[in-house]
Amino acid sequence: MPRSNVEIAIELQTKFEFYLLGLIFTVLGLSIQTAEFGRSDLTDGLELIGWLLLLISALVGVMRGEWIPVVYQIRAKQESTDKRIDQITAQLEHGILAPVTFIEKGQEEQVDGATAITRLNAVLDVLESQQKEGEARILKRYQVMKWTFFAGVFFLVGSRGYLPTKALFLKFLSVVT
Repeated sequence: MPRSNVEIAIELQTKFEFYLLGLIFTVLGLSIQTAEFGRSDLTDGLELIGWLLLLISALVGVMRGEWIPVVYQIRAKQESTDKRIDQITAQLEHGILAPVTFIEKGQEEQVDGATAITRLNAVLDVLESQQKEGEARILKRYQVMKWTFFAGVFFLVGSRGYLPTKALFLKFLSVVT
């Protein structure tokens, strides 16, 4: 059975997120291993700022990753609750008035179909709120992860490229004058 576009999109997104997180940790690790301090206070400062930004990016990426399954679990609960509402509604439409069992806080309770639908709709409202909150958290963390990664790389490039660029510029000026 061919996979749907949504399944392919989710798979590609997941691969990208793992790749990006791996890239962030790799760049951070390599920059720490290859650092040379003491040539310039400016480059030393840029290097350390770059490390800090990459570390923030990596840690936020890990924190973001722990919330992605939570949002999927909430979505699964929403789908399950929607199915249950549809089942109860179908039973009511066919004149089946069997009581519905609710278990809340360890207590079992039998309620009629209309009450069950009302309660399940309230559950859906709570789940939707949790889903929106979780998705907002994931999106915010992605933005922080992405921009601190870009900034960290920018500072590392500045750190590593400042002295060679300065030397080339001074060499060019001496040739021109």
